[in-house]
Amino acid sequence: MTFLDQRLQQVRDETARNLFMSRVGGPMTHFTAKTPLRAMRIPMSLASKMHALVNRDDALKVWLSDRTSAGNAMTMAFLDSYMAYRPALEPEDFRICPVLLTQPAADRWTPRHLSEPFLARIRDVPVKVVMLENAGHYPLEQPGLAQMVDAIDAFYRDVTARPARAQALS
Repeated sequence: MTFLDQRLQQVRDETARNLFMSRVGGPMTHFTAKTPLRAMRIPMSLASKMHALVNRDDALKVWLSDRTSAGNAMTMAFLDSYMAYRPALEPEDFRICPVLLTQPAADRWTPRHLSEPFLARIRDVPVKVVMLENAGHYPLEQPGLAQMVDAIDAFYRDVTARPARAQALS
Protein backbone atom coordinates (compact mmCIF):
# COMPACT_ATOMS: atom_id res chain seq x y z
CA MET A 1 0.00 0.00 0.00
CA THR A 2 3.02 2.25 0.03
CA PHE A 3 6.53 2.24 -1.41
CA LEU A 4 8.62 4.43 0.86
CA ASP A 5 12.34 5.03 0.65
CA GLN A 6 13.33 6.22 4.12
CA ARG A 7 16.71 7.22 2.73
CA LEU A 8 14.96 10.31 1.32
CA GLN A 9 14.74 13.18 3.79
CA GLN A 10 11.31 14.25 2.52
CA VAL A 11 9.94 10.76 3.24
CA ARG A 12 11.45 10.78 6.74
CA ASP A 13 10.12 14.27 7.43
CA GLU A 14 6.58 13.48 6.30
CA THR A 15 6.22 10.05 7.92
CA ALA A 16 7.82 10.84 11.28
CA ARG A 17 5.62 12.15 14.07
CA ASN A 18 7.09 15.61 13.55
CA LEU A 19 10.15 17.35 12.13
CA PHE A 20 12.04 17.03 15.42
CA MET A 21 11.61 13.25 15.43
CA SER A 22 12.75 13.13 11.80
CA ARG A 23 15.75 15.43 11.99
CA VAL A 24 16.90 14.78 15.58
CA GLY A 25 15.19 11.54 16.60
CA GLY A 26 16.38 9.67 13.51
CA PRO A 27 20.10 10.36 14.06
CA MET A 28 19.70 9.73 17.80
CA THR A 29 18.08 6.38 17.02
CA HIS A 30 21.05 5.49 14.81
CA PHE A 31 23.50 6.43 17.57
CA THR A 32 21.51 4.66 20.31
CA ALA A 33 21.26 1.46 18.24
CA LYS A 34 25.05 1.14 18.51
CA THR A 35 24.98 1.18 22.34
CA PRO A 36 23.59 -1.09 25.07
CA LEU A 37 20.42 1.02 24.81
CA ARG A 38 19.63 -0.65 21.46
CA ALA A 39 17.06 -2.85 23.26
CA MET A 40 15.23 0.18 24.69
CA ARG A 41 11.68 0.35 23.36
CA ILE A 42 9.74 3.49 22.47
CA PRO A 43 6.07 3.69 21.55
CA MET A 44 5.53 3.91 17.81
CA SER A 45 3.18 6.82 18.47
CA LEU A 46 6.24 8.85 19.55
CA ALA A 47 8.23 7.95 16.45
CA SER A 48 5.67 8.15 13.67
CA LYS A 49 2.25 9.45 12.70
CA MET A 50 0.21 6.70 14.32
CA HIS A 51 -2.54 9.31 14.74
CA ALA A 52 -2.92 9.23 10.93
CA LEU A 53 -3.25 5.45 10.67
CA VAL A 54 -7.00 5.60 10.08
CA ASN A 55 -9.42 8.46 9.46
CA ARG A 56 -12.10 7.29 11.89
CA ASP A 57 -11.67 8.22 15.56
CA ASP A 58 -13.45 5.08 16.83
CA ALA A 59 -11.17 2.81 14.80
CA LEU A 60 -8.07 4.81 15.78
CA LYS A 61 -8.79 4.18 19.47
CA VAL A 62 -8.88 0.44 18.79
CA TRP A 63 -5.63 0.43 16.80
CA LEU A 64 -3.78 2.62 19.32
CA SER A 65 -4.80 0.33 22.18
CA ASP A 66 -3.65 -2.79 20.30
CA ARG A 67 -0.12 -3.68 21.45
CA THR A 68 0.39 -5.74 18.29
CA SER A 69 -0.43 -2.80 16.02
CA ALA A 70 -0.27 0.97 16.43
CA GLY A 71 -0.02 0.64 20.23
CA ASN A 72 3.23 -1.28 19.93
CA ALA A 73 6.68 -0.15 21.05
CA MET A 74 9.80 -0.92 19.04
CA THR A 75 13.45 -1.20 19.96
CA MET A 76 15.93 1.42 18.96
CA ALA A 77 17.74 -1.26 16.94
CA PHE A 78 14.57 -2.03 14.96
CA LEU A 79 13.84 1.65 14.31
CA ASP A 80 17.42 2.18 13.13
CA SER A 81 17.19 -0.81 10.78
CA TYR A 82 13.92 0.57 9.37
CA MET A 83 15.39 4.03 8.80
CA ALA A 84 18.55 2.59 7.19
CA TYR A 85 16.80 -0.11 5.15
CA ARG A 86 18.20 -0.82 1.71
CA PRO A 87 16.21 -3.19 -0.49
CA ALA A 88 17.92 -6.35 -1.73
CA LEU A 89 17.21 -5.03 -5.23
CA GLU A 90 17.09 -1.35 -5.97
CA PRO A 91 14.01 -0.35 -8.00
CA GLU A 92 16.10 0.08 -11.17
CA ASP A 93 17.16 -3.57 -10.91
CA PHE A 94 13.72 -5.03 -10.17
CA ARG A 95 12.59 -7.31 -13.00
CA ILE A 96 10.62 -10.00 -11.18
CA CYS A 97 6.93 -9.19 -11.58
CA PRO A 98 4.47 -6.34 -12.15
CA VAL A 99 3.90 -3.97 -9.23
CA LEU A 100 0.58 -2.76 -7.81
CA LEU A 101 0.15 0.23 -5.51
CA THR A 102 -3.31 0.51 -4.00
CA GLN A 103 -3.08 4.07 -2.70
CA PRO A 104 -5.71 5.35 -0.28
CA ALA A 105 -6.77 8.77 -1.61
CA ALA A 106 -7.30 10.17 1.91
CA ASP A 107 -4.06 8.76 3.39
CA ARG A 108 -2.73 11.40 5.80
CA TRP A 109 0.36 9.36 6.75
CA THR A 110 1.85 8.13 3.48
CA PRO A 111 0.25 10.09 0.62
CA ARG A 112 0.93 9.06 -2.96
CA HIS A 113 3.63 11.64 -3.59
CA LEU A 114 5.89 9.84 -1.08
CA SER A 115 5.74 6.59 -3.08
CA GLU A 116 6.29 8.27 -6.45
CA PRO A 117 10.10 8.68 -6.22
CA PHE A 118 10.51 4.95 -5.56
CA LEU A 119 7.98 3.83 -8.16
CA ALA A 120 9.48 6.13 -10.81
CA ARG A 121 12.72 4.19 -10.50
CA ILE A 122 11.04 0.90 -11.50
CA ARG A 123 11.54 0.76 -15.25
CA ASP A 124 11.56 -2.88 -16.31
CA VAL A 125 8.15 -4.10 -15.12
CA PRO A 126 4.68 -2.55 -15.32
CA VAL A 127 3.63 -0.42 -12.34
CA LYS A 128 -0.07 0.09 -11.75
CA VAL A 129 -1.50 2.61 -9.28
CA VAL A 130 -5.11 2.36 -8.15
CA MET A 131 -6.49 5.19 -6.04
CA LEU A 132 -8.87 4.13 -3.27
CA GLU A 133 -11.62 6.72 -2.86
CA ASN A 134 -12.37 8.04 0.63
CA ALA A 135 -9.84 5.65 2.23
CA GLY A 136 -7.21 6.37 4.87
CA HIS A 137 -3.85 4.64 5.40
CA TYR A 138 -5.65 1.55 6.70
CA PRO A 139 -8.43 1.57 4.09
CA LEU A 140 -11.45 0.84 6.27
CA GLU A 141 -13.76 3.21 4.44
CA GLN A 142 -15.98 2.51 1.46
CA PRO A 143 -15.75 2.62 -1.45
CA GLY A 144 -11.95 2.41 -0.99
CA LEU A 145 -11.97 -0.93 0.79
CA ALA A 146 -14.03 -2.58 -1.96
CA GLN A 147 -11.89 -0.89 -4.61
CA MET A 148 -8.76 -2.34 -2.98
CA VAL A 149 -10.20 -5.86 -2.99
CA ASP A 150 -11.28 -5.50 -6.62
CA ALA A 151 -7.91 -4.05 -7.69
CA ILE A 152 -5.91 -6.80 -6.01
CA ASP A 153 -8.18 -9.48 -7.45
CA ALA A 154 -7.98 -8.03 -10.98
CA PHE A 155 -4.20 -7.59 -10.70
CA TYR A 156 -3.72 -11.16 -9.50
CA ARG A 157 -5.93 -12.55 -12.24
CA ASP A 158 -4.12 -10.52 -14.91
CA VAL A 159 -0.65 -11.52 -13.70
CA THR A 160 -1.47 -15.21 -13.36
CA ALA A 161 -3.17 -15.31 -16.78
CA ARG A 162 -0.10 -13.94 -18.59
CA PRO A 163 1.79 -17.24 -19.01
CA ALA A 164 -1.35 -18.93 -20.38
CA ARG A 165 -1.87 -16.07 -22.85
CA ALA A 166 1.77 -16.18 -23.94
CA GLN A 167 1.58 -19.96 -24.52
CA ALA A 168 -1.66 -19.63 -26.48
CA LEU A 169 -0.02 -17.12 -28.82
CA SER A 170 2.97 -19.35 -29.59
